[in-house]
Amino acid sequence: MQYDIYGEFPIVRNGALISRSKDDKRNFWAAVEEKESELPEACGCYIFVIRGRAWYIGMAERQSFKQECFALHKITQYNEALGQVSGNPSLLLLPKLTPGGRFAKPASRGHSDIRMLENLLIGSALSRNPNLQNVKGTKLLREMNVPGFLNPRRGQARASIVQSFKRAIGV
Repeated sequence: MQYDIYGEFPIVRNGALISRSKDDKRNFWAAVEEKESELPEACGCYIFVIRGRAWYIGMAERQSFKQECFALHKITQYNEALGQVSGNPSLLLLPKLTPGGRFAKPASRGHSDIRMLENLLIGSALSRNPNLQNVKGTKLLREMNVPGFLNPRRGQARASIVQSFKRAIGV
């Protein structure tokens, strides 16, 4: 299964919050389409970014990016993140590709690999931003501790062992 990465696509704000205007959403998706036609109708994972850090990670597997990324409950998550940090929000899109290199389409049964990728991205993002807005499925990831890898604690392990571990798993 192959994915690609597109963005960062700037998100328009209305004051301190994400704009909910239909025109702003239409302009956002027009800019995405200008960069890569058919991308708004693709499925995959997306990352809401502020100041170079992920603040929310989502997936579009049964709906397209265009239908999923600005759903009301997503905008609520984005706005909560903007309440914690100032900056210009943007979206990264990671569309799934077909074996022929085209964008995969949403499916009523979903895509198990998209769910797996979302979990991997959330796990990675939590180590950089413990204030990630994702809650569902993150309890274990937030509590689990692996020195130098997942929620490391200061002074927890010897540097040489951590380096050996990181080399062994390719981090």
